[in-house]
Amino acid sequence: MPAPYDGRFKLLAEEFPGLLLRLFGLVEPGCSLETIDILRELQLDAVQVDHVYRIGNERLVHFEAITSWRADRVPKLALYRFLLSQKYELPVDSYLVLMSERYAPRTLPERIVYSEPDGFRIETPYEVIRLWEIDPAVAFERGCEALLPWVPALNSSPADLEHASEAIEAIARHPEQLPYAIDTMVGDLAAMASLRYGKVEIRKLLERLQRKIMLPADIFHESWLYKDGVAEGELKGKLEGKLEGKLEGKLEGKLEGRLEGKREDLRAAFELRFPQAPVPPEIDTLTSIDAIDIAFRSVIQACTEQEATSAIEHAAKA
Repeated sequence: MPAPYDGRFKLLAEEFPGLLLRLFGLVEPGCSLETIDILRELQLDAVQVDHVYRIGNERLVHFEAITSWRADRVPKLALYRFLLSQKYELPVDSYLVLMSERYAPRTLPERIVYSEPDGFRIETPYEVIRLWEIDPAVAFERGCEALLPWVPALNSSPADLEHASEAIEAIARHPEQLPYAIDTMVGDLAAMASLRYGKVEIRKLLERLQRKIMLPADIFHESWLYKDGVAEGELKGKLEGKLEGKLEGKLEGKLEGRLEGKREDLRAAFELRFPQAPVPPEIDTLTSIDAIDIAFRSVIQACTEQEATSAIEHAAKA
């Protein structure tokens, strides 16, 4: 199960737009900023990915954040830029935010193009922001605690990740300073770490934070990482169970085949010795090869039908 990176970006973009723009190096602290509801202003169908801000009365800044290239989403950046410029009559700076180097396209077009079947076409310039190239230093400044979960996705080292987790531990002791719930911060830290780190490292980080901050166990159990681990374990269990089942099935099938062969030999021996007598139905209930072998020898050696039948009945009760 993938981590919901778009949701994390949306939270930061809507709740802490000033910090987001500072992180991207687009504004200075205290800059006048207004968030624009692009859905309402442009009367668009509901989308969850575009974020627009008015910087004073000078310009608009428009973001599209993606983890991997989406042909159905990226071209709309050109359309929204055009509509915004027409409505506000201000310059619009459009940015494509790439969340992960691992999933980033190797090449990017010089211009983003939006087109429709009737020939309508818009081309727009844009700039690219690569999270993994951004210095994480701003996240450690006072008042920027909401950026701490983003440190692992930035141009950070394992030491920076350790510093971020320590900072979250420290702020957890002062709930009044928390930008949002501590369990959400821890979950976001783990989610963003997954863009650059493996699950083993992230699991250790979560377990340490759980001990240090005394988070309830269900927070860890509800995390996407834990659920992914459970899902992987279930899948592994299913595959192992299926393989084991096949092996057991083969062994059981082979054993059942031997048993049925022995039963057939016993029926044949009885019919040959006593052709006029009905074959005892107890033969079908015999499940031990040793018992069938004993009954077979008894039938061969029996002087009468009654002796042979009695031997088979005895073997069935054994």
